[in-house]
Amino acid sequence: MNPLFETVQLEGNSCFRTEHFTCGYLQDDHSWHYHPECELTYIIKGKGTRFIGDSVEHFNAGDLVLIAPNIPHCWTNHNKGENNEIVTMQFLPTCLGDDFLKSPDAQELIEVFQRAKRGILIKDKQASIIGDLLIKLHRKEGLSRLSGFIDILGLVTSSSDNDLLASELYAIDVSEFHSGRMRKVMEYIQTHLVDEIRQTDIAELVHMTPQGFSRFFRSTTGRTFVSFVNIVRIMEACRLLASSKEDITTIAFECGYGNLSNFNRRFMEQKNCTPTEYRNNQSLLKG
Repeated sequence: MNPLFETVQLEGNSCFRTEHFTCGYLQDDHSWHYHPECELTYIIKGKGTRFIGDSVEHFNAGDLVLIAPNIPHCWTNHNKGENNEIVTMQFLPTCLGDDFLKSPDAQELIEVFQRAKRGILIKDKQASIIGDLLIKLHRKEGLSRLSGFIDILGLVTSSSDNDLLASELYAIDVSEFHSGRMRKVMEYIQTHLVDEIRQTDIAELVHMTPQGFSRFFRSTTGRTFVSFVNIVRIMEACRLLASSKEDITTIAFECGYGNLSNFNRRFMEQKNCTPTEYRNNQSLLKG
């Protein structure tokens, strides 16, 4: 299912927008969508399934997530009679000005925006503190509202207990792979998923020694070649689970896994759910 573009209407001349709302069925008000603004979402009441990029996880009250611009996202719940209450804050990364972003004071914030390309789940005590401030921010006006906005960004930046949600490959700018060696590597992986993919063959393809290729690949992607191939295989499996009716065993073989138990184990490691659960969650997203 392709995400829909959402236009975020800022409030007057404000550099950010807050919204505090309740609804009985999240899917009625919030489809699978994206927008050019960052978004910080706090679940006051409710439970269900959260979709951020290629991440699919359950959520409960207290869930606090920051996402970067243009990352598809959606929160869904299973029962129409549930009482959901949510507060959000939406803003452009440049809302405080380009000069501010170029200053040393903004360096940590820029790093947070980079991590938010995968979606950041802020956890435990810090989440509830920021959530309470979001609720209060929605009722503020003038300079106190602006200072409250900056205070929240500061707390998000200083938060250390958090998880990244979408996979590393999902967040990588594909332009990094559109030149030279990495383009050849990606094309080979994608066209040989069903086969055994050996690092020595790839090294020969790009005219490098196995040791040199290993160093090159880790410096480019931050991962070993084997772990990267596993990410690509599972991403393709997710696509097939969501878009086709093929049985899970067939999908496992098409993605290069010789036995179902290994596929299930690797899938659980990356997605924190079974292939069957992932397919069911995708059906829920489609309505």
